[in-house]
Amino acid sequence: MAFQPLGASDKSAVAKADHRVIQAQLAALGSRGVPPWLRSENAQQDGSIPRRATDFANVTNEDLIEILAIRGPLHALDGWSYVGRALNALIAGDSHAAKHLAYYGELRGALSLLASSGIGIFNSQNVCIDQNSNVLSMSSRGTHDMCWPTIVEWAQRSGSVDRLISPVMLAGSSMLGAFREFFPGETSSVAAYLMKEWGFDLQQGADDQAERNRSSYQPTALLPQRTSPADDTRFLRMFWESLRPGAVGLERHLFRILLEEESRSNGEAVPDFSSRHPRLDEGLQTVVSLPFLAREDEPYDHPFLCHAAKKISPAHPYSMLCRAALLLKFATGMAEANLQAAGIRPTQHFESWWHGFGIEHGLWSPQAEPALPEELWGDIDVALEDIEAAPTEHRHGWTLALGGSAFRVCETERAALWGLFR
Repeated sequence: MAFQPLGASDKSAVAKADHRVIQAQLAALGSRGVPPWLRSENAQQDGSIPRRATDFANVTNEDLIEILAIRGPLHALDGWSYVGRALNALIAGDSHAAKHLAYYGELRGALSLLASSGIGIFNSQNVCIDQNSNVLSMSSRGTHDMCWPTIVEWAQRSGSVDRLISPVMLAGSSMLGAFREFFPGETSSVAAYLMKEWGFDLQQGADDQAERNRSSYQPTALLPQRTSPADDTRFLRMFWESLRPGAVGLERHLFRILLEEESRSNGEAVPDFSSRHPRLDEGLQTVVSLPFLAREDEPYDHPFLCHAAKKISPAHPYSMLCRAALLLKFATGMAEANLQAAGIRPTQHFESWWHGFGIEHGLWSPQAEPALPEELWGDIDVALEDIEAAPTEHRHGWTLALGGSAFRVCETERAALWGLFR
């Protein structure tokens, strides 16, 4: 079953969705802090939206917009948790469970991106919020069926690329600023390109539910798909090093791909960045040198992006994990940008919440709370050393040697905190 693109009415609603309404709503969190995330007056305290049209009609615009606003950061947090559970399944040798959980990490990332943009996918009751806080109804389609065509449509809108890459930092600077030094003021197709690259599994879920369900519901013994401890060791090191706070390895490769894709969309068969490269400040010129951009140095893409680019069916768990992490990286950045624009400083306004979150998820003990989320990298670094020192002849010996480090490298909630609490 091929997925159905949005109709004209839905496209019109997406075009009118306004993230500034979301930012204005989030500003209320600054005066009261969290928890709770919702006002006591909100009739939907669990954040759920009724599926029946008659019940949905009773939800006030104020309650609906408040729920949509908090779904940006909260969907991102939950998505990172799904990725962590997927890594846990990978370490346990259950590739199918890893894929199932990674898919839901991707879905949460997409739902977070849309929520941060003023678009709510509520499983049959789907809406957009316009600049006047009006609720614009969309087609009544389920979450899996509606999410993919909606995010494709959103990504084609003017300004989507700015919202998507502005929060991503490249050597201390916004990636958008560096991108605009090469392509100033142009309408870009990069956002649509990225969503189509990393939303492959979401598209598969919409195109062919049977494909998505193979790992989720079919007997996995009939569909063998395995990874080895040695391969998992290399993957885990690469995966975490790509997420490390302040790292530039993945970001510089991503930046190169963005420039190349924009050049291609502008009709440049062979991109020539030599005249535009000097516009970057000296620090950025070093990080993304002209030989690097021209693929004279490091001609191959980063392994993270190589995994994410593999569009095979059935998908490999490494590919799905990387696609989920990329969507969540951008979703977390957009959610954080909304909070900042709303005057929220999460490390201050959400201090009691994020400290409690870390204790609840076992990221630190109550007696050793970190001052800043960046301090959470040290545990991961030690855990990765333990993993690389463990024997990889068979999974039992490998996991036995890992001990508590097997749990540490599944705590991708740390990446959520690095993105939201900068």
